Amino acid sequence: MKLLAVVSTYFPDLEELERNILSYLPWVDYLIIWENTAKEMSNIEKLIYKLNNSKIELRTTGRNEFLAYPFNECIKWAEKQDFTHILTMDQDSSFVDNQFEEYKKLIQENGSDNIAIYASTKNHSDKPVEKMIDIDNAITSGSVYNLNIFNKIGYFAEDFLIYMMDIEFGFRVKKNGFRIVCFPEISLNHEGGYARKTSTGLVVSNYSVQSTYYIIRNTLLTWRLYPENYRLNEKLSFIRYKVIYRAIKLVLEKDLFRKFRAIFIALVHGVFNKSGRFDL
Repeated sequence: MKLLAVVSTYFPDLEELERNILSYLPWVDYLIIWENTAKEMSNIEKLIYKLNNSKIELRTTGRNEFLAYPFNECIKWAEKQDFTHILTMDQDSSFVDNQFEEYKKLIQENGSDNIAIYASTKNHSDKPVEKMIDIDNAITSGSVYNLNIFNKIGYFAEDFLIYMMDIEFGFRVKKNGFRIVCFPEISLNHEGGYARKTSTGLVVSNYSVQSTYYIIRNTLLTWRLYPENYRLNEKLSFIRYKVIYRAIKLVLEKDLFRKFRAIFIALVHGVFNKSGRFDL
């Protein structure tokens, strides 16, 4: 097993990022930090200098490339360098109590050409019952991909850029007859969004205007691509909680009118099947 790790960064807290990286760095063969912060605003090189590790490489185009393109570029490079697996991480994710060492052992013990994705359990606290279970899908952060799968079914959908690209890929994996498995005893600390509780007691996500657009648009695009994977009640639940309730809660968030505009444009683009980069 030759393992490449890739972590995507965007205006990271350097101390937090260092702690998170050190939760898996000792057990990977190489790490690429892909910096999405604009070059003139980035201070990531301070962390690179501090870590002073020959296993770490910094890559960037000088602008925000989101997730799909950076991951695909690193995957294609890894294939040429004879890596066998790739770990994809968010900057705000880490493994609990050095569990990544055990995670890697479990992958090696349960290696199979039919398993495309190995996943950990997000923010898990209950005692697991089974060592390994089959699951329907997995988020990119904390997942280890068998590099052979990309030659067989293609790479991450770059026209999604970020949100739902992992779900779309997981659906493609299952549609082609491959497995996604999870090791419940391996726990990943993962912070999703920027949730906070307001004085009214409501919890708001505070996703950016751009994130709001991609979350809603890409979900609708995924419905169109894989209608068999979504029941009517799941679609109604998304519309109720992610669109209607979210629109109501926007009065408690920043950029109120820009986010309303983002929701409207995302719905239009999703209905008319528009994908690709769209800067708001």
